[in-house]
Amino acid sequence: MTAGTTFDPLAADPASITALRIIEAMLDGTGTSGVSEIAARINLPKARVHRHLAQLRAAGYVQHDPKTRRYELGWRLSLLGNRIASQASAVIVAKPRMEELRNEVNQTIVFSQISETSVVVMDVLPGNSPMDILFHPGTTFGFNAAAQGKIALAFGSQELLSAWEQLELELRTPQTIIDRARLDEEIAEARRRGWASAPEETYLGVNAIAAPVRDSKGALVGTLAIIGSVHYLPDPPEQAVIEALLTASARLSADFGFEQSGDAGTYSTEIEEP
Repeated sequence: MTAGTTFDPLAADPASITALRIIEAMLDGTGTSGVSEIAARINLPKARVHRHLAQLRAAGYVQHDPKTRRYELGWRLSLLGNRIASQASAVIVAKPRMEELRNEVNQTIVFSQISETSVVVMDVLPGNSPMDILFHPGTTFGFNAAAQGKIALAFGSQELLSAWEQLELELRTPQTIIDRARLDEEIAEARRRGWASAPEETYLGVNAIAAPVRDSKGALVGTLAIIGSVHYLPDPPEQAVIEALLTASARLSADFGFEQSGDAGTYSTEIEEP
């Protein structure tokens, strides 16, 4: 982009966002909308709006009343809105516990959630370390290529495990585990002790330790992780750091309604010497 120019995303690639503009125009309305109203709100020809509405209707994003010839939001958008609200609320709930953990260990803290194909970073709090490791929200990692991914496989649903079996393993560094037998051992170990590590498996010079965050039904909400340079977060990590992570993840799980019962969720924090 040359100096002095202004980037207008609506003018730059209108075809890719017209459907979103139509949905926004419908949200600006009072419930139902006619083609003429939508076209006027976003200053587009009625024929073009009608064509996009037909596609959105076929996909379940809008629905049409043939009697009134008006449109309203469809079932798929309702589900999408619920998912967005759920993820946003999870980040809000996680923030105080992330701050407590960051202040205790002085390292970068990351809250992630799990998609069908990867771990997705939802929120990041920079630490107070001389060398902070930062990720942008939306960053994704393969299940085998991050401590958070090992936690997902150790505590995720059977459906997640079945889907993972079909995925190609991601290779990020020479240390990334791409041998499934070895990865199975790491997953079993993470399940036993309640946390996982990934020294230099995602980025060279960087270590991460992660623990599960669960809800009232015991389902995996996401993962809480400490990220740092291997100099400040070595492998194995200090006992106090592990205990801080497990305490924070347990408190955050309790915030989501998870209740410990018997020995379930009680993990070993012992460090096994190589």
